[in-house]
Amino acid sequence: MQKLVAGLLALSLICGPCALAQDSSIATKPDYPPNFPPSGYRPLPPHFQPRRVIAADPEKVNVAPPPLPSYEQPAIPADGYLWVPGFWAWRKSVPDYFWVPGTWVQPPQAGMLWTPPYWSRVEGGYAFHAGYWATEVGFYGGINYGFGFTGNGYQGGRWDGGRFAYNRTVNNLGPIDIPSVYHQAVAPDDGTLRASFNGGRRGTTARPSAHQEKLTGGQHVGATVDQQKHFELAAMDRSLYSKLNKGEPGVMATRHAGVLTGPGVTQRTLQANQPAQSGEVTTGANAKSAGVPATASGRAEQPTAK
Repeated sequence: MQKLVAGLLALSLICGPCALAQDSSIATKPDYPPNFPPSGYRPLPPHFQPRRVIAADPEKVNVAPPPLPSYEQPAIPADGYLWVPGFWAWRKSVPDYFWVPGTWVQPPQAGMLWTPPYWSRVEGGYAFHAGYWATEVGFYGGINYGFGFTGNGYQGGRWDGGRFAYNRTVNNLGPIDIPSVYHQAVAPDDGTLRASFNGGRRGTTARPSAHQEKLTGGQHVGATVDQQKHFELAAMDRSLYSKLNKGEPGVMATRHAGVLTGPGVTQRTLQANQPAQSGEVTTGANAKSAGVPATASGRAEQPTAK
């Protein structure tokens, strides 16, 4: 009996610290800003990276995403950042599309390029294809996101060894002294709304090449932590929901991922005497009763040279 008690005591001393360490790791929370999330907003949506669309069983939305708005790109915050264009995401619990503003981010590692997410028209609705990092830019539906993402590949820059060289024609490099810069002509943005999905009526007609299809099924790196935070904050900003902003998001683009206010943020210009929107997300049938103000119709024009 004494041997049994001694054995149990020794086992508890060995397992105890492990259990405590395990509980401690479970309790660890993501490193969000001190004021995250803002009060008055609904819970967060699913993760930024939904499962890849499978042709036999895609997750579908029965309404088309709004056209892509035209906006001005904020200046790059520092050498080494890459541009991630804005896109429309879907939040099922609302339900509505919301705009994820374009932003500058650091790639997961040197040599990586971002393939933007896109929507495609499928039987019974619209399916979402997640974006990813890889050594080559894959197929993104032929969507013209601007700033080098013209629908096929990326003309905004290239990796030269371990340093990224920027095409000044389509990147707003601001006053920062960046050593690796070149000039390459890219079709200018005419400031009009653009198709935000592939296929179907009023969508793009692009189809992936055999090489692009191979890239889609290859090795990818998912969205970075900064991109995830950026996505989650966008999902909680009511000015970004399409039923409220009529396709004109309150924040078009940001200089830093996860920072939707302050300097370096490209905002929609509000009409005179129009109050800023705040509070809980309100869409659909209850938008009118909630007294949601009308949105401005003007768009910031993208400069031809930055």
